[in-house]
Amino acid sequence: MKLTAMQPMLSVADINKSLEFYQAALGFKCINSDKELKEWKWAQLRSDNVTLMLTQNGGPVHPEGEHDFNTVFYFYPDDVVSLYEKLKQEGYSVTDLIVTFYQMKEFSLKDPDGHFLSFGQDTNEPPTVCK
Repeated sequence: MKLTAMQPMLSVADINKSLEFYQAALGFKCINSDKELKEWKWAQLRSDNVTLMLTQNGGPVHPEGEHDFNTVFYFYPDDVVSLYEKLKQEGYSVTDLIVTFYQMKEFSLKDPDGHFLSFGQDTNEPPTVCK
């Protein structure tokens, strides 16, 4: 048996708010029908070779309302610096752009439901953090 693909499905509180975020911030396009979106509260998104599903069922639940970071979605853009600058300029709350000890230039942000999204690109630059 060979696995040929993996497509995460995120539970969200508001399908329209989350769809708007993924389209505006990250350039995803909704590829399913309006009927599925409206009646099923479900969306399948695509950005080049990356696919993602959203389903409205209240979003992830954590007793204190915080993300427990058990799941992180890690994206590999072709230009992490440009994406970082774009998101920051558009007012999204992003972490600092860092170079890790494992030679990735990366940053993170949370989507409207608190899902932790990280973006990284290989680099030969020296680390800016030790962790």
